[in-house]
Amino acid sequence: MAALLPGPQPWNRVRLPKAGSRSTVIVQDPGAALDLCIAAVIKECCLVTLSLKSQILDAETDVLCAVLYSNHNRMGRHKPHLALKQVEQCLKRLKNMNLEGSIQDLSESFSSNENQPVNTKACVIPSQPVVELVLMKILGACKLLLRLLDCCCKTFLLTVKHLGLQEFIILNLVMVGLVSRLWVLYKDVLKRLVSLYEPLFGLLQEVSRIQPLPYFKGFTFPSDIAEFLGEPYFEIFKKKMPTAFAAKGVTKLLNKLFLTKEQSQRSSEETLLRISKKAKQMKINIQNNVDLGQPVKNKKILKEKSSEFDVRAFCKQLKHRAIQKASKSRRSADKK
Repeated sequence: MAALLPGPQPWNRVRLPKAGSRSTVIVQDPGAALDLCIAAVIKECCLVTLSLKSQILDAETDVLCAVLYSNHNRMGRHKPHLALKQVEQCLKRLKNMNLEGSIQDLSESFSSNENQPVNTKACVIPSQPVVELVLMKILGACKLLLRLLDCCCKTFLLTVKHLGLQEFIILNLVMVGLVSRLWVLYKDVLKRLVSLYEPLFGLLQEVSRIQPLPYFKGFTFPSDIAEFLGEPYFEIFKKKMPTAFAAKGVTKLLNKLFLTKEQSQRSSEETLLRISKKAKQMKINIQNNVDLGQPVKNKKILKEKSSEFDVRAFCKQLKHRAIQKASKSRRSADKK
């Protein structure tokens, strides 16, 4: 048996070992309560398996991985990109839990009842370790899905906030649509798991009464899973995805980018009318302001008042004195 070790709770562990004991128990005379419980478990197991095997989930997961891979180099420190990586980590851990395989093994343990003859009252049900293992994985998966939905909301808000800056518009729109679809799809998976827990817990009570064989010692499975999940579980089903498009004019930006044909025609007609009105107004203003019949007055340039000392006259005097000196020197040289 798997005794609890110090560390995280068993529902929070990455891998839970399979029980090495007997996987089925034969009940000779099952009661009506057990029959109803088995029927409910089989029905909910089929619904959960269909939800987990959905091709839409696989397609959205592939889109998520492609967006992260193609924009890793240029958006490595981008806040919406980092929040989207947290969504991917939750999906990887959910896949590593192998919840789908455990639920499928549980549902296959009931299939041996179909081969038995009608007159026999014996019934084959899964043993207590098998039921406890599936219940523990359901608890862990529900907690993980709450974290996944919270990461989707965080990514949505950060992407819308960045969309208001009008940067990487196409990428941000892809991310907004992606996390919105993931939120809706995995919200449905969470509801299916919660619906499976109640009849499976009833089956555990019956199996432990018929053949007690506890697998997780020291851990008590909660009778009410909603109480175990806490208050965020109720908030998720009360509220919808946060409507943050009203902030920072994102709605106007999206309306400009994605207009219908009627809206685009109407907007083009309005812009043409606005341009024609502006042209007419400019023509009227030009005609009113400019009058070609009036002479244009030249602006007078104020000259600075000349000082009393005249530089030109001083230069002329110096030149005249130099000429006189040169003539005198020539005369004296001729006399000699």
